[in-house]
Amino acid sequence: MKDLTAKQADLMLFFVAFFWGTGFTVTKVALEIFTATQLLFLRFVIASVVSFILFRKKLKVVTKSDIKAGAIMGVFLAVGYVLQTIGLEGTSAGNSAFLTGTNVVMVPFFYWIVTKIKPGKNNITAAVLMFVGIILLTVDFDNFGKFNIWDFLTFLCAISFAWQVVATGIFASDKDPVVISTLQLFTCTVIFLIMMFFERRPMVLNMQGTASMLYLSLITTMLCFLMQTVGQKYTSTTHAAIILSLEAVIGSILGVLFLNEKYSVVTIFGFAIIFIAVLIAELGFDWLLYRNKKSDF
Repeated sequence: MKDLTAKQADLMLFFVAFFWGTGFTVTKVALEIFTATQLLFLRFVIASVVSFILFRKKLKVVTKSDIKAGAIMGVFLAVGYVLQTIGLEGTSAGNSAFLTGTNVVMVPFFYWIVTKIKPGKNNITAAVLMFVGIILLTVDFDNFGKFNIWDFLTFLCAISFAWQVVATGIFASDKDPVVISTLQLFTCTVIFLIMMFFERRPMVLNMQGTASMLYLSLITTMLCFLMQTVGQKYTSTTHAAIILSLEAVIGSILGVLFLNEKYSVVTIFGFAIIFIAVLIAELGFDWLLYRNKKSDF
């Protein structure tokens, strides 16, 4: 696979965030047809099978180190998706997007714990600003105090997802991203297969369920996790977390476009803060200093 520049990797991660941003609504639709366990199993078994077929030649030279990496990434991912999907049964797509997005603040510090590499001030600043922006975009301040068990489970999913981003950043640096991404999907499939043995409700398939399942399996799962693993090979873990957290922003924008929701002053302010956060993450603080210097003339 051809090496990517940091900007190309960031663009790839942006598309991952975009597709993940659409996934909250699609998952809500799918949960009207499937149970959380059925949804997760079907989503990942389809993604795993297609990934194995497409990349079978690369998988012939899998090492024990690759299997270990894929398993660790897969466990964090599976735990995160179980908590997120169950949480979506009792909370809104907007709340889920916001709470999942809080992982952007956790990643720099989790990465610091594991690698002892302190994140740059610009990345920490950008992460905090992104978190504030996500709050402004997705939280209903009139009902802010209503934090139920479903929201708590979703917040726990953010912790697991943060560790998945950290693990991906560590392992993708010196491994084939295609191989460890496929092994990650396979690990999740095994976990969800075990959970299926305890499932009592019969599975029902219809056109709407099939369409939503194929989208979640092939686009937001197989394609996105492959792109995430490839992208994180060529950019920093903290930087990747900031870009991936745009999924909550994109989810909010799609809500405005397709649900006829209107922009408020708070929403516009949130967009502005997030835009500044992305600039700081991409350019550091130099662009601010440069702007101030220009204004002196």
